Amino acid sequence: MIEPDLQSSRPDRPWIEIHDDILTSEALVAEVERRVEQRRAQLGPLHLVLPTFGHVSTFPEPPTGMSYDPNLYYYLKQANEATKPLVQPVLVSSPATRVPVLGRLWSMIRGQMHELVLFYVNKAVSEQNQLNINLVSILNELTRVNQAHQAELEALRGEVRRLRDRGKADE
Repeated sequence: MIEPDLQSSRPDRPWIEIHDDILTSEALVAEVERRVEQRRAQLGPLHLVLPTFGHVSTFPEPPTGMSYDPNLYYYLKQANEATKPLVQPVLVSSPATRVPVLGRLWSMIRGQMHELVLFYVNKAVSEQNQLNINLVSILNELTRVNQAHQAELEALRGEVRRLRDRGKADE
């Protein structure tokens, strides 16, 4: 019979007790630890990459001295400046709300139904907004990487021209 030791968290006692003549709790604990170590050795070291909490990549400025697509930076700037949409109830007066007794009841029911719908709409809009923020951050970072690659490419082209010119001069 196997009994987990839920009462004690003392390190000198095994975390499981087995009352069996063939299998002891020490042997089982040793086997589990051996398999865990074997599995860790198979998988290798654990490398976690955790993003900075709440990180939003900022808009990269267009590069100076290099050619670039102005449309890319225009639309990227528009995406960075987009504001979070606000969804609020807009209930206009209706003839039904002016009925003496039922109008007030209808107005309350109508308001509560709009609040219920807006709860789910706001939840969906909030999730979409977070996705949009993440996508804009990705676009900003990809644009930065693209700028770095473009600068490196221009430098390499310049070096190739310089080497060609030097090779022609040596001839």
